[in-house]
Amino acid sequence: MSLDALARCCPTWAEFRSVHAREAEIDVVAVRSSKAFTRVFQLRAVSLGDEIIVSERSVGGMLPACCPERHINPGGSFCIGLRAGEGITDETAPAWWTKLHAFALWQETAEETGFWPSEAQLSHGEAGEMELAAENAADQLGLRAAYREAVAFDTGVIAFGVRRISSKTGMLRNGRSACICGRTDRQGRTLLRRDCHGNGLGCPIVFEHRRRVLVDDFWRTLHGRVACCGTMRECPLRTGDATTDDGRILHAAETHEGSIRR
Repeated sequence: MSLDALARCCPTWAEFRSVHAREAEIDVVAVRSSKAFTRVFQLRAVSLGDEIIVSERSVGGMLPACCPERHINPGGSFCIGLRAGEGITDETAPAWWTKLHAFALWQETAEETGFWPSEAQLSHGEAGEMELAAENAADQLGLRAAYREAVAFDTGVIAFGVRRISSKTGMLRNGRSACICGRTDRQGRTLLRRDCHGNGLGCPIVFEHRRRVLVDDFWRTLHGRVACCGTMRECPLRTGDATTDDGRILHAAETHEGSIRR
């Protein structure tokens, strides 16, 4: 059982109490880099199928009941990492605890500053998978830093390329031109834009465009259904957001000069 695996390697900063075979109570006091302690997080872990779901025991008690920007899903479950709760074994359980510890620290940062740590950001929902695919494709081309710049600041060569994507096709315009990402074929010839993404490795520019579409879709499905908790300073659910002519959600923070976290 996944919960048994977690119990066997419970760290000193947590207390694990089994309620029954598929549920446990966990008290967490994370340790900051300064060696100071966080608040006590009173959590509930439930085994559903092959996945561990973790939330506050009293949803909405210390943390917001729902806040996508703080990686708390509708219903109160936590997103402590992409697929983090799936298939927990004795080998993967320590990594789960590490992610939970980081999650508790980041919640304190969010509570105190109104921002989620930038180094811990991953796009919500299906966009997270797309972000990882884009980052991998960018890595192959030596463009990892450029990709992170595009995500964080909407600047640089990849962001430049995204603005040349056709909204109708989702591909770069001028398909007979060399691809902006610079990917080459086996003979070292730069691939054409119309061929780059279909070469089996993917074009980071196309992937990034798709990530942005998925991010906007994610927030659009929540508007009118999930209320902003008011704890984050740049939340797309806050009032004051607008919509562009092409339907993209323009978050309130994007009207300010400079970089915007998506």
